[in-house]
Amino acid sequence: MAKNPVISLVLLLLPLILFGPMGIDIYLPAMPQMAQALAVGAADIQLSLSVFMLAVGLGQLVFGPLVDNLGRRPVALGAITLFFIGALVAAMSDSLPQLLLGRLIQGLGACGTSVVAFAVVRDKLNAADSARAYSYLNGALCLAPALAPVLGAWLTLRFGWQANFFFLALFAALALLPVMSRLRETRPGHTRRQAILSPDAYLAVWRHRAFRIYVLTCIAAMGAILTYVTFAPLILMDQLGLNEAQFALAFSANALVVMAASFSAPRLSKRLGRHRVVRAGALCLLGGGGAMMLWMQAAPGVWAFMLPVAWCSVGFSLVLGAAAASAMAPFADRAGRAAALLGCLQMAGAAGASYLASRLPLSPGEACASTILVLALMALLALTRLPREQRALADADA
Repeated sequence: MAKNPVISLVLLLLPLILFGPMGIDIYLPAMPQMAQALAVGAADIQLSLSVFMLAVGLGQLVFGPLVDNLGRRPVALGAITLFFIGALVAAMSDSLPQLLLGRLIQGLGACGTSVVAFAVVRDKLNAADSARAYSYLNGALCLAPALAPVLGAWLTLRFGWQANFFFLALFAALALLPVMSRLRETRPGHTRRQAILSPDAYLAVWRHRAFRIYVLTCIAAMGAILTYVTFAPLILMDQLGLNEAQFALAFSANALVVMAASFSAPRLSKRLGRHRVVRAGALCLLGGGGAMMLWMQAAPGVWAFMLPVAWCSVGFSLVLGAAAASAMAPFADRAGRAAALLGCLQMAGAAGASYLASRLPLSPGEACASTILVLALMALLALTRLPREQRALADADA
């Protein structure tokens, strides 16, 4: 590898983790045109997003064992191929069922590439460098929400909604090239071979206290961001009156905050220790949620929403990389299964939190702030349950 193994590995794995956010963000501006073209309602088109996220979350329970049993490289190649096929099915859809089928296939492909990326990081790097790599990857993920909606709007206006999915197919084809030429098999020789669907194997991972606690903090961080994404259009456009361009600008600006914080997090982990950084991130979520609640009630406005969101985004960035590395650290012999369970619980928990938030009998601002506050308190409470020696171990490994 190059002089900096962490950066070299991040650059190699970057396309693998971009399938998920690209598959979500790029076609958001095309949804009204899609609903009109397929003669369905807006809620029906939004179902395509839910199907994709469900496939990404639940599919990890299958791809985790596959990555451990078959190896990282073949699963990566197969998952990219799945995403490519799903994108073409979606692009050529003339009915809602065909679109949903394409999105399901795409979600499974995005799920597989994500599991491979996390497992390869655990294979190649120690716990401290893994935390750096996860933070860099999380920061790079913000390229999608910052740029994909702009690209999607241009493709939709110029070529029609199908162009978004043809672009995703092209992205998959191009991503296949570096994986074929540069991604070597990294599965350790002592990796356990286990049944594809084995509740006992997942329970063995779940029973590890440090894994459970750090997974809860990951759920809190991801849930806070997903809740913000869910409520942002309602608050910024419907309630505060921003147009599409102004909304895109605010959304992209916050994505840059996440990127900057994610790239800074590894230095903090090295200086303070991973556990302290996770706790600091949870406190940022708590402070951001509290500020949003007070400010949106006293003087609702764009700054009253976006500044607390930025503070929460810093907390999200601090938590996610360090907590994921700490959760994965004990599982060198079954990194694929541990990565799958981490990803599934993180996605399902965050999606559940945002859904429950949308059902609260509160205004959008109050519901968003309340959910973030509850998630932050959950994370802080979970961290207090971690034995002192495991906290010290996480800090020492940084």
